[in-house]
Amino acid sequence: MPNYNQRNNNYPRQNNDWEAEINKIANEFNPSWISDKADESMIEFADRAGNFMAPKNKKEKEQKLSMSQIRNIYGEVKRIQVSGFIKEKTSFLLLKPKVAYACGRKRNNSGLLLFKKIFDLCYSQINNEKTFINFCGLFEALIAYHKFYSEVD
Repeated sequence: MPNYNQRNNNYPRQNNDWEAEINKIANEFNPSWISDKADESMIEFADRAGNFMAPKNKKEKEQKLSMSQIRNIYGEVKRIQVSGFIKEKTSFLLLKPKVAYACGRKRNNSGLLLFKKIFDLCYSQINNEKTFINFCGLFEALIAYHKFYSEVD
């Protein structure tokens, strides 16, 4: 009988090269971008992260973040933004499991794993309308650079 309290031992091992790069990029995250305001370092961070997450060729398409994957989350973020964070706080809270689910479906997707790591860092900082709006700014910058560097649709 399987032990459901343990992670599956068949979980694919992450490539140490991109695992180190994910951690390096994520460690550059500055919580003040969410709690306070954007600055030039946030734009540089979004550039590096967007570049890493973007597929550069057809081979990388399964290993990097696709536009449809990011669009699913972004659509919900924009809906929450339009309705207002306070009114849609429950929807926002449910984004974390939605991102985790997407990651669980594509365990070897380095772009998606970096996105989840950044999302989780932001998520813990978001507690009001201002922090949510600041998160939206970072998210939009990530999407813009992802699209810029992506060579596969």
